Amino acid sequence: MKRKDGSKSAMRNRAPVYQGSSTPKVKWIGKIERLAWGGLGVGREEDGRLILLSAPLALFPGEEVEADVRWKARHGEGEVLRWQTSDKRRAPSGCPVARLCGGCDLWEAGSHAPDLKKLMVEDLLRRQLPDMLDWAWRPAPPEAKRHRIQLHWGNRTLGFHRRKSHSIVPVQACPAAHAVLSAAMPRLQEALEEGALPSRPQRWELATGTPAEHVFAVMEDGRAWRLEPDGWHPTTDPITHTFQNATLRHRAGGFFQVSAPWAMTAFRQTFEEWDVRGNTLFDLYGGVGLFSGLLQDRFQSSVLVESEPHAVAWAKKNFESLGIAGPCHATDAADWIEDGLGEPEDVILVDPPRAGLSPAFTEKLRTAKAGTLILVGCDGAAFCRDVKRLAPEWRLENLAVLDLFPMTPHVEFVGRLKPC
Repeated sequence: MKRKDGSKSAMRNRAPVYQGSSTPKVKWIGKIERLAWGGLGVGREEDGRLILLSAPLALFPGEEVEADVRWKARHGEGEVLRWQTSDKRRAPSGCPVARLCGGCDLWEAGSHAPDLKKLMVEDLLRRQLPDMLDWAWRPAPPEAKRHRIQLHWGNRTLGFHRRKSHSIVPVQACPAAHAVLSAAMPRLQEALEEGALPSRPQRWELATGTPAEHVFAVMEDGRAWRLEPDGWHPTTDPITHTFQNATLRHRAGGFFQVSAPWAMTAFRQTFEEWDVRGNTLFDLYGGVGLFSGLLQDRFQSSVLVESEPHAVAWAKKNFESLGIAGPCHATDAADWIEDGLGEPEDVILVDPPRAGLSPAFTEKLRTAKAGTLILVGCDGAAFCRDVKRLAPEWRLENLAVLDLFPMTPHVEFVGRLKPC
């Protein structure tokens, strides 16, 4: 962008294109035109080349920023250093380490954080699924907090990784986490300092259930402790999540939704609006049975497939306690699935890893005989790719985007596909 005063600062933006990883950084000053998928701000060089910018705080379209940029063959990539102009909607961050910590990206967005995330989703869908004009957006409510956080301990410091670094930013509380986890952080540091817990440098997870009551601390090797009034006590007890008439349990340290209460609410509301029901639910990459539990009253039976042994063990217990008829298979869903899966009254629900569906697994789904396919994806680009790969056998009829990861650019895509 050219500066109004025509000074040399405008010339700094006319950077040559350098090749290779040794490309030097150059200063760039310009406006954020729009927000792209992944939380990047998009700027533009005078010659039309795009610049993708990351920032330690939220970016609003229209703001003028100064950034360090490295030029690639056809575009630039950089990091915002400071703001020349600020959007009037920008608010105090509420976090003393907002600019340093790598755990959140949208501080200073205030109540407008969901609006900014929606702009990112719109940008992705406009480019990847332009025919999907009608889709539902479920913004996170203010009370949605993290029920799982990962901390790092080293050099007698407990905290989060510094942005784009492995050094540790010391923290005593986290406003993005549930209050019970935030309050437990000083207790964890005290125990580590005193040697009451193993104090070698490593990652720790603090987690709580739904409702948030007990706090668990989990080491990298899976050993867990529960916080009691007199300190941390070793435990093998599971973490429990209760939603409406469903109670699900998993081992401490096992995967579950980060903002569990809001995630269960958002998924259930989406399934109810789409009237997802049928005979058999094929719950592929099913974890401990979250979706089978949420949909237990809408299906006659469920078949869960999950490769992680501990998750399958708890899925079996959850099926038994909820009275869900059907088996739980401990194997990779891509190895388990066969051609022609299901009948017209059945539903296949697939929640793959972040990378999305493998080509071979996609081909198997294209032969499926079920009447509905529910596709879940935590990476929007992979989700859109998979929707296009499933065509022409499956068409996307409904799409909901759920803000399950507050204060980050991450969202969950949920699509309802029907046979063509």
